[in-house]
This record gives sequence, C-alpha cells and structure tokens, in this order.
Amino acid sequence: MAKAKPKRPWGEAIQDRGEQFEMKRQVVLRTAARIYTERGFHETTLADIADELNISKPTLYYYFKSKDEILFECHRIGIEAITDGETPMPPPGQGTARERLHEFLRRYVRMVVDDFGTCLVMTGTNALEPENRAEVVGGRRQIDGMLRAILDEGGLDGSLVCPDPKVTAMFIFGAMNWIPHWYHRDGPITVEELTDRLAAFVDQALPPGPAAGA
Repeated sequence: MAKAKPKRPWGEAIQDRGEQFEMKRQVVLRTAARIYTERGFHETTLADIADELNISKPTLYYYFKSKDEILFECHRIGIEAITDGETPMPPPGQGTARERLHEFLRRYVRMVVDDFGTCLVMTGTNALEPENRAEVVGGRRQIDGMLRAILDEGGLDGSLVCPDPKVTAMFIFGAMNWIPHWYHRDGPITVEELTDRLAAFVDQALPPGPAAGA
C-alpha cells in the first residue's frame, strides 16, 4: 500500500517556501531578460533590476550571485524551449520532414518572441563568462543541428528539396532571429499568423521532391 503523502500546512492552495522561491526567481529572470534586451547587458546593473522589481540589491543576491548568472539562465531557458520542450519534437519518421519543419518553425518563432528568446537573440554570447558561453554555444549548435537534420530528411522522404542544408539553415535562422528587431506582440500580426507566413515563405524556397508526388 502506498504511503500517504504528508499534508502541507494551509493545504495545496498556498505554495511552500521552495515554490515561492522558484516563482520569485522566475520573476527576476523575466524582468532581467526584458531589461537586458531594452538597455543592453553591459548597460544594465543589478541595481537596475532590483529597482524594477522594487526590491533591494541584497535581496536580489538571495536569488542570483551575479549579472552573468542571470543572463546565462535567460539563455538556457530560451534554448531549452527548443531542445527540451514539454512536448518533444516529433522524431524522424513521424510525419514528413516538411511537417516536422513546420513544427520546428512554430516552436522557434514562439521562443524568439518570448522574453527569454528575445534576450537570447539580442544579447548574444560574448557577454557571458567563458564556461557559460561554451554551454550556450553548445545549445545553439544543437538547435542548428536539429534544423539541418530535418532538411536532410526532406531529401530522403521527398517532401522537400534542399541541396545545401547548412546554408539553407543559415538563411532560415537569419530570418527568424531578425524577428525580435521588428515584431511586436501588440501589433496587427499574431504569433500564429507570423508563423504561418514564415512557413509559407520557407515552403516556396523548398519545393517538394519527385518522391513526394509519386
């Protein structure tokens, strides 16, 4: 017989200290991501972040040790939205490469218009400490590899023609990484419409192969 879970004071409606700590930590990260994007990493101080949150600088140190740690966490969250999302990318063979490409584009666009993804794109990796920079660069390479693999698969299943996946991936990432420079969530185009337009643009550049219509 399973052991009964110990009851929490105040029941489940009130978060325990660990949950409260994590929630506040996430508020710090999202606030910092926005400020880093708007003002630049080097121009932002921990005092600026504390002021935005209406807390003291020493209180901020309770959640993070440094500006670099905050930036690294923002980048990590953005990367993991693609590499370790709650719902994994469909594996090869589950749907066509074109369908998997559309799903990749959808996830990437959602990532770059979010605070963490925008921070990832706009601040770059040079501001990070070497160890953290290496981890972030590794994550970005993993994402690049995911897209190239999908483009490679397209030639095998005939759903798209892509003679040079490396260069094609660079073109696609170039278009997506520019989105934070001009897109506004409160503008006339929704995120879903933006993704649909991007997918249509990419589809025109990558026609189906002979096997797709066989």
